[in-house]
Amino acid sequence: MRENHPIDRLVVALEDEVSASIVSTMQASIERLAGRRTWVLGPPVFLDQSDEHGSHWVGFGLMLYTALPPWGEQIDPQVDRAHLEEVKELLGEVCRVSDEYGASFQAEYAGELVGMVESGQMDSGLEVTLIGEWERVLNAASPRGMTPGSNA
Repeated sequence: MRENHPIDRLVVALEDEVSASIVSTMQASIERLAGRRTWVLGPPVFLDQSDEHGSHWVGFGLMLYTALPPWGEQIDPQVDRAHLEEVKELLGEVCRVSDEYGASFQAEYAGELVGMVESGQMDSGLEVTLIGEWERVLNAASPRGMTPGSNA
């Protein structure tokens, strides 16, 4: 990957009231996620933000090489697939926390709303549009549309 390749961030923010118990769970989730794999640009981080108006939110952040035009064609397919797996792993953890607390999360990629997680379930914006379309593009780019490990 070229050192000057632009980087975007996936941010998954808690939409509900911030409580000490959910913050503790989210921080533990980040620690677990960090040790599960080698992350392309580093493991996800816990975000705890406040602004001058007193708004406070918490969430998860994950850095990804941008796939937005014109840079998407420059991403090594193995790196792109690794990013997809990282996003799926992070969103799976968000679904677990959401289910446990009945909490809602909003996901943004590159500053654009891409979907929600509510009651442990990803909406179609995440499941179909983000993940499904990303997998479709990667699989179409593979020789004969095969995914790694398939023997069709």
